[in-house]
Amino acid sequence: MPIVMTKDEWSRIVRWTDSSREDQEVLRRKEYVKYLDDSSRNMTKNWPNSLENVNKRNEELRRGRIEAAEQANSRFYQQYLKRKREEQRELMYSARETVFKNKDAPKLLLSAVIETVIQKERQEQLKFNAKLKHLAAEQKRKDDNDIIKKAKEWNDLMALRRKRRFDANKQYQKEISDQAHEISERNRIEYETELGMQKVDNMRANEQMDELKKFDDEFKAAEKARILSDMKRSREEVEQRRRETEARDKMDDRLIDVLQRSRARVERRRKQTEIDVKAEKLRVLEKISQKLESGDAAREAKDNANLQKAIQEKEAAAEARRQADARKREQFKQERIEVRQQYLRDEAQRLHEFNTMRQWEIMNRFKNAELYEDFQEKLRLDKEKKIKQYREDILKLWKERDDRDAKERADTRYFYGELAEKKLRDADNKLLTLGSRLLEEARENGRPEYALHRALERYCKQYRLYPMPELPRSMQEHYGPYAPVDLSRPDAEYKYPAPPLPEDHHEQASKRDGLQSFESIVGVSKSEKKQEQADYKRAGPANGLQRKRDSLPKIQCKNDTCGCELKK
Repeated sequence: MPIVMTKDEWSRIVRWTDSSREDQEVLRRKEYVKYLDDSSRNMTKNWPNSLENVNKRNEELRRGRIEAAEQANSRFYQQYLKRKREEQRELMYSARETVFKNKDAPKLLLSAVIETVIQKERQEQLKFNAKLKHLAAEQKRKDDNDIIKKAKEWNDLMALRRKRRFDANKQYQKEISDQAHEISERNRIEYETELGMQKVDNMRANEQMDELKKFDDEFKAAEKARILSDMKRSREEVEQRRRETEARDKMDDRLIDVLQRSRARVERRRKQTEIDVKAEKLRVLEKISQKLESGDAAREAKDNANLQKAIQEKEAAAEARRQADARKREQFKQERIEVRQQYLRDEAQRLHEFNTMRQWEIMNRFKNAELYEDFQEKLRLDKEKKIKQYREDILKLWKERDDRDAKERADTRYFYGELAEKKLRDADNKLLTLGSRLLEEARENGRPEYALHRALERYCKQYRLYPMPELPRSMQEHYGPYAPVDLSRPDAEYKYPAPPLPEDHHEQASKRDGLQSFESIVGVSKSEKKQEQADYKRAGPANGLQRKRDSLPKIQCKNDTCGCELKK
């Protein structure tokens, strides 16, 4: 949309929008604001609680925590690796010891040790059994004396009891005889009283029996009269029922006669009704036949007209079908002619193409013969090259196989020769050293040593560690510098494999062997260390970046006028 304005107004707009023209007062204010901004920025650089210094200090603290966490993780990982290596060495040492002690010879020594322990236990058992026998004899003597003493006391007690029992029995017999006399007198009085009462009861019972007999006679006479009256009444009732039955039979005969007469009348009426119905049906059928004879002529005329019409339609359809067949035969004949002509044209084209291809094939045969000769020559050269290369590969593989076989033979000879002898001797040294240690342990514990000596002797005889006899003088010249060797004792320079020590065992031995002075081991106690670790863990959020307070870097305050804690 256009704006209409004067030239002066446009000039004023241009003057106010001109960027090169600025007011001096505005410039001075801008410079003053810039100066204040720079002064404030320089001043805040020395403030400890300024945003820039706080962020800088937080960043340094964060980096310090990250570095401390990385160092702690590195130390933990190194300690973890060292612990795993120590566990691996201990596991391998334990596995070797287990495999060694599961062999037959160490098991033989173990059986011997068990036998020595059993023998020691048997000796202790014999001593213990002798002590038990002595204690049992002492106890038996004490028990016998105690039994004799108690038997004497018991006999005295039994005599006293028998005397007291005799006196008590005499007193009891006297009391019983008095009680029996008193009871017999009381029973006699009770019997006489009971006998008098029975006589009185018998008299009363006889009187009651007479009364019962009289009542029974009266009851029988009354019952007989009642039975006679009942029989008379029943005969009268039977006669009454007989008369009623005769009257009822007469009534039934009359009813049957009436019913038969009514049935005969109904049957006559039914037959008459059937005859009337048949006559009515014949009359109706005659009327229907008369009506049908009058309509047959019209129906036959109509049927003939329909028949002629159907014949004409059938003949027209047959004529149309004959004409369609003729047209179809003509069309089929024309199609066969066209197909034959197309076949002749295709056959001529095929013969032309066949002759052309025949000529090309004859020309290609000569060219293919030349190409085939070149191909055969190339195959021959490739075959010669492959044969030469194959011969070189065969020779190279032959040499490698010979070298490999020679190395395998040397390794086999070393494995089954020097190395096998060294391993067997190491096993003998280890077993003999173990046997000597077991003998020392048996001596220290006071166990019999015969079983261990017998096991070591059996092992030395089994593996032929005892020195062989000297060769006869006639055979010494044939075997050279032969001398018998005693292998029944371990080698002087052999040492039994010790359990693996930790990597810092020298430091631990210097610190924890219990021989240092008290001042050399004074330090922070475990409780103080645990408290320090707990404080360190509570110093910040659980983000894995905690570290001790002493390890945090301190930022010095650069402002000389303030008195903050960073000055302290």
